This record gives sequence, C-alpha cells and structure tokens, in this order.
Amino acid sequence: MTAPRRLLSFEFVGLCLVAFLAVCNVTVFYNLFGYLAALGVPAGLRGVLVGAGALTAMVLYLVASPFVGVRRAPGAMILGMAVLAGSGALYLAVHAPLGLLALRVLNGVGYFLMGAGATSLLVTVIPPERSGQAFGIYSVAILLGFGLVPTVMDAIVPRLPGPAHGYALATLSLAPALAIVLAIRRRLPALARDAAHDGSLPWSEVRGNLASPAVALLLLLNTGYFANWSGLFFLFKGFALEKGVGNVGTFFAVLTGIMIAIRLLAGRLFDRVDKIRLMGASFLAVAVAHLALAAAAAPLVPLVGALFGVGLGAGYPAINGLMFDFSPPRLRPLNANLMLFAVQGGNFLGPSIGGAIVARWGPRGYAGASVALALAAAGVSALLARRRPGPEGRARAAAGGGEEPT
Repeated sequence: MTAPRRLLSFEFVGLCLVAFLAVCNVTVFYNLFGYLAALGVPAGLRGVLVGAGALTAMVLYLVASPFVGVRRAPGAMILGMAVLAGSGALYLAVHAPLGLLALRVLNGVGYFLMGAGATSLLVTVIPPERSGQAFGIYSVAILLGFGLVPTVMDAIVPRLPGPAHGYALATLSLAPALAIVLAIRRRLPALARDAAHDGSLPWSEVRGNLASPAVALLLLLNTGYFANWSGLFFLFKGFALEKGVGNVGTFFAVLTGIMIAIRLLAGRLFDRVDKIRLMGASFLAVAVAHLALAAAAAPLVPLVGALFGVGLGAGYPAINGLMFDFSPPRLRPLNANLMLFAVQGGNFLGPSIGGAIVARWGPRGYAGASVALALAAAGVSALLARRRPGPEGRARAAAGGGEEPT
C-alpha cells in the first residue's frame, strides 16, 4: 500500500503563494472605476473596461485550458507574469479608452496564464484523499489577496502621484512568484512522471468530458456560487445605504473572517463529511442569509454577514473537492481550469443580472432572486447525489486512479 502524500509539500505551498500574488495583481484594480472617471473616460465605457479583464480570462479558460498541461504550466505562468508586469507598467503611459481596453485584455491574458498554469500543477500535487482540505487552504490564499490589497493600497496610493503608479508598483510582487515557479520547474520531471496527463487533450475528449452530467452539474453549481458571491460583493453597498448601515466594511470583514476561519479550522473535516450534502447545506445557508439580509435591521447586518460566511465558506471546498473526486487524473487539470471559467462566468453574471434586477424590482427583488438561485443550486446538489462515486470509485480515487465522470 502506498504511503499517503503530504499535503503541505513545497509545491503545494508554493502554488498557494503564487496564486496569492497573482490575485494581488488583479485586486489592485479595485479602484479602477474611479481612476477611469478621473481620466475622463465616458461613463458608458467604464464598466466595459473594468469587466474586460474578467471576460478575457473567462473565454480563455473555456477555449485554451485543454492546451495547458503539467509540462507547459511553468512556461505559461512565467509568460503570464511577463504580460502582467508589462501591462501594469503601461498604465503609467496609456490613458486613452482604446489603449486602456488593450491593457485590460492583456490583464485577462496574464491572469489566465498564471491561473491555468498554477491550477494544472495544483491538482497534480494534491493528495486525492485530502482534496477538500486542499481547496480550502488554496482558497484562503485567494481570499487574502482580496482582503489585504485594498487596505494596503489605500495606505500607499495617497503617497504616490496617482493610482496608475500603484498598478505598476504591484507588479513587483511577481518577482517572488517567479522565483517560486523556477524552483517548481526544476522539480518538474518528477511531477510530470507522476501526472496522468501532461500535454494537450484532443477535442473529442474535451467534448466528452463536458457532456458528463457530473462535470456539467458541478460547473453549473460553481457558476451559481460565484454569481451569488459577486452579486452580494458589488451590490451590497446600495442595500447598506438603504438600511442606514454606515460601515460597509464591517459586514465584509465578518463575512470573509468566517470564511477563512472555516476553511482553515475545518481541515480534514472537508474530506470526512459527505461533500454533496455539505454543498447542498451551504446553498441552503446562503438562501437563509439572503432572507435575513432583507429583513434585518441595521445593527443586525454584521450577524447576517456571519451567516453568509458559514454558507459561502463551506461551499467552495465542497464544490471543488467534488470536481476533483469525480474527475479521472487525466482530466483533473482541465476540469480544475473549467471551474475557474465558471468562477469568471459567475463574477460576470452576478453583478450584471443582479444590477438589472435591483434597477427593476429593488433590493427585495434581488433578495428573492438570490434565494431562488441558492435553492435551485441546493436542488441541483440533490441531482448530483445520484452520481456520487461508489465505494470502488472512492478507493480508486484514494489510490490516485480517480473515477470516470458518469
């Protein structure tokens, strides 16, 4: 019997750090909307420019992920860093809308190359029996990027000539990421030898994978999860003003704090409980949280943030752990990157559809739609339960053999 692999290997910890630094070079644009306004970019173009990076990454995750395997991953990540560093520096010189659109597209390309490369390697170094815990830790690295960068940049940018200098300065964080990737590349022969798939996949296999009901349902659930999260993130301030909540930051501090605590403290529990039931329960918690947010008085809103933190905190490791469990090793890099496509899709759909609902039916209409989305996701979770891997499939997954999606 093969000894269990360590979770906190050099490669796993290094990839978590690389993911954190990649996210830092995305979240640094948290103030881009205001910067575009200061440049005099027409109001109708600002949203397009802000969303162009995510839309570019979403398309690339869908069409280019099959070509990023274990052998190509370090090169893709290094190229992505070069693209992000170059585009970040160009913000100092480019101010016209068309040029800014090109930079936002380059941001999306760079983030895709870094993210797809890191994910392809990540699913190779995760011990199969600890997939839920692994994705919990990995997601904490990403959450820290969202939590720390705006705070740090708010302290730094007033001392700089302008936000563009902050965008350029953030690219310096890619230097340690480059050192980590070069170190991982030196270990690549062993990783590629152990990987079930280290090259590109034929389109016939990609199409067959996408036609798998388990894969399709999990991609749908991940899209719903992030549509709920991103809609809440971008639209909450308007709800808070209507309720008379003065400090919006407190709500998100509680929410993200609970999410991080759950993902760090639950540890192996994510792999010992039934992931499908955990996923369904997390969506039910999100539905209750939306109802509570609609009804809560201003002083109780931070407590509602804690309820959101419980649902959203447990949902991500369960969904991604399930995709890992349902995928054979050969398809794990592809499916992990398709999950990131679903992330970008949810991030695009949540604010855009949510904003249209708020404009037509107000915050209560948005709450109702969000509850319906969460309940529908819980129902889809029940459909997935029929396709759970049996004891034989779980044994193959624990041995590294995975289970063919059904």
